[in-house]
Amino acid sequence: GASACVSIPPDRREPLAHLFRELERELAGPPSAHVEIVARSLVTLILAEPLMTLVHRFAFHGPLWCEHESHHAHPTDRRIVRNDLLWIWPLLASAALVVFGGSVLAGVGIGGALYVAAYILAHDGVAHGRFRVPRWLRRMTVLRIIAQTHRLHHRGGRSGKGAPPFGVYLAPLEHRWGLRVRYTPPTKLCARTGAQSHA
Repeated sequence: GASACVSIPPDRREPLAHLFRELERELAGPPSAHVEIVARSLVTLILAEPLMTLVHRFAFHGPLWCEHESHHAHPTDRRIVRNDLLWIWPLLASAALVVFGGSVLAGVGIGGALYVAAYILAHDGVAHGRFRVPRWLRRMTVLRIIAQTHRLHHRGGRSGKGAPPFGVYLAPLEHRWGLRVRYTPPTKLCARTGAQSHA
């Protein structure tokens, strides 16, 4: 008998293809739509810092301390530590908003991703030297102030539990204005890593 050919619809061959086509249509819209996406991105970028300050204080130095402790124990390490994995969730959320959220939420996703990049640059790159940052960038006054102020958070050294300020970009203002939330260092005992036990 003759073999039957079954035609598979394009959308089933490429499950995300229609989503990308829809996003393309939205991004190809009128200039006002682009302005709205840029505006939402900038608002998200600005609001993410105070939000991250609270997450750092109440989550990283609270229930997520055993993940975050790896950063305090190895602040200049160039290898991946447990703390780095905490960034997977905001990056996945940003990607989901850009791909699935339509034009309204795409700006929020873009702003969130930009904040993660800005945080990693100032915190891991400039303040801790975990990767190479061009000298001209490291010597910018604002980034040098951020790096110096962030050292206050790490007082107590590698075995320390951290202290205010908890922000990165807002840390100089936190310090100057004395914006200190009540802080009790975490008491949770965490499994020691090999590097910590040999330190």
